[in-house]
Amino acid sequence: MPVEVEPPELARLIDFAERPRVDDWSLRAALVRYAQPEPERAARLLEVVRRAEGALNRHGKLLERNGPTIWATMGDDPPAPTGSHRDVTALLLATVELDQLGDRLASWAVNRAGRRPATKVDEVVTDVAHRLDTLGVPRSERDGPPRRRR
Repeated sequence: MPVEVEPPELARLIDFAERPRVDDWSLRAALVRYAQPEPERAARLLEVVRRAEGALNRHGKLLERNGPTIWATMGDDPPAPTGSHRDVTALLLATVELDQLGDRLASWAVNRAGRRPATKVDEVVTDVAHRLDTLGVPRSERDGPPRRRR
């Protein structure tokens, strides 16, 4: 059963990768289109997206129980987050960057005229990866290419 999170703004932020945006394009769908001309950038961004999603999933119960309190720490004049809310608030602030990039990539995917948002993708990937590292969010472990069967 999926976690029910309130307020709705927090639930939308948590669903940053799959939430429909411009013409129903999600960040993940826009990444598929972005990977055609920019496979390496798209792969780096996808890794950061997966790390953030995994970390948010680990905080699911906390977000479900304390969503309004946690969301209040995200405003313009937020109260200082306490205890277990500190890390999840920092994670959500990093996720805001991915969410905003999702809007930009979805807009690009719909109308590919003009320049690709490569510089912005690089900036967000670098910043969010650093934030996730600081929070101790593990990187995905890859075993390398699959081995041939004999």
